[in-house]
Amino acid sequence: MSLRMERLQRKDKRSVLIKIGLLALVALTLLGVVYRLGSQAVITFHKMSRDIEVVKYATIEDILEGQAAVLNKEDLFVAKSQGRFENLVKDKEKVSKGTLLGYFVDAQGQTAVRSSQAGIFVRNTDGLEEVFGNINLDAVTPEVFQYKPTPVFVEKPIQSGQPVYKIIDSLVPTRLLITMPMKDIDFIVESDQRVKVLHNEQELDHGSIAEMKQEGNDLIMLVQLDNFNDSLLTQRYINVEVVFDSQTGFLVPDKAIVEKEGKKGVYCSIGELTKFKPVEILKKRDGTVLVEGLDKNDFIVTNPPDKI
Repeated sequence: MSLRMERLQRKDKRSVLIKIGLLALVALTLLGVVYRLGSQAVITFHKMSRDIEVVKYATIEDILEGQAAVLNKEDLFVAKSQGRFENLVKDKEKVSKGTLLGYFVDAQGQTAVRSSQAGIFVRNTDGLEEVFGNINLDAVTPEVFQYKPTPVFVEKPIQSGQPVYKIIDSLVPTRLLITMPMKDIDFIVESDQRVKVLHNEQELDHGSIAEMKQEGNDLIMLVQLDNFNDSLLTQRYINVEVVFDSQTGFLVPDKAIVEKEGKKGVYCSIGELTKFKPVEILKKRDGTVLVEGLDKNDFIVTNPPDKI
């Protein structure tokens, strides 16, 4: 073969190799473009399919309903004979020790009656003062909440041995004997635990669990309020709600919580971007998680994929 032919063949081979290289480069470039477009499409799809909502600041409480018997330090005056009582002070009036409350009139005549202690004069009695006077929790059964008050009608003549009035010591904090079903309790309840007590959706007071026991299917607690409560002066049985624990933070759906690098957190949407924020879980309830570590204006992704 001549030299000229050899040169032409080498030239043709180079041309073929160059064409193959160019085609490979074009193919790789196209693959790169397709990959980038695909990746961008996936990212765009994820962004378009995000469920985003602003976080809510709220409180979750461990709260249970129960029935309570009202316990105060009550000094009961009982008639020693048949007669009538002519009181000189108004019902629910504060009196001092030795205050002239009125006169007891019987067949022997008229006898002055003075207050044996300082407190609040309550004309009506319910017949349960002695039952709840020195309560022993060990001896208490659920039946104690079924006792029926027997109020004394002040218009009728007073019989011997019948309660006439009582003085309630307003310097001694009110106590509540509370019962509630054990089946409703899914958290820890302990003696000396601080609680908040509500009645008719209004806060009565804070207090502490002085004693508690399980009796059958019920939990019975003796709760001492922080203060004397004069709104319960003439009440014996009331319905209450007891708040055992209260936590305040940000509410997020349980499904929004993800784990990244060993930390629990949520993804927050910031424009077209997302940012992982670690959070501390305070409480869980019914598919909702209470956390801290967020801000009030955070928008969270409630359906985060495995990777964003």
